[in-house]
Amino acid sequence: MLVLSQERKALNGRIMVDDAGIGDVFIINKATGIEKKSDAMGNFTIEAKPGDMITAYSPKTVVRDFAISEQSFKENPYVISVNMQAYELEEVVVDKSINSVSLGIVPKGQKQYTPAEKKLYTATSGFGIDILLNALSGRTQMLKRAVETEKKEMLMEKIGNVSTEEEIMTEYKIPEEYVSGFVYYLVEDKEFANAVNTKNYTMARFLMTGLSIKYLKLINNEK
Repeated sequence: MLVLSQERKALNGRIMVDDAGIGDVFIINKATGIEKKSDAMGNFTIEAKPGDMITAYSPKTVVRDFAISEQSFKENPYVISVNMQAYELEEVVVDKSINSVSLGIVPKGQKQYTPAEKKLYTATSGFGIDILLNALSGRTQMLKRAVETEKKEMLMEKIGNVSTEEEIMTEYKIPEEYVSGFVYYLVEDKEFANAVNTKNYTMARFLMTGLSIKYLKLINNEK
């Protein structure tokens, strides 16, 4: 109850990749919807309190969530370590008709796994002792979180099929500095995620209207 009664205060942090600060990464407080962006050195300041969950996100880094505690405020700065996205070379032209199914490697209709799903499948299948060791080491839970993160990143990319950044600002009245935070807020909604994944974009836009109203209330309450 003590955590819930505390007021939010400035949390000074730094986004790091290995030993270097990285700029232009959005830091989103999931409890309030408030977002900030790291400067060229990776530094940022955001209002938070113990118990809040903040997310670090950018097109060039892997999405990560961090739980804020009392210790977070004692660290100056509070360091958030992220990993860079793995990009494929744009110069390579891929013939989409050539895949594991067309080549006869995988039977038609068999489930295709994403990279994170493949790692999880490997860790949770096979001999019993391997499964037990992975569970005891925490590797299985880590891989499950990686799958969820990957799904959110893929969903963020699909939102472009529903609405552009310009439309989010003009039609849904989301301030430009909060657009990225709103996108992350959207992917956290299961009904919206299902609508986008099933390509029911009419329903997705309908849900965006209600979600935008809730999101605007969140950020206005924090001003």
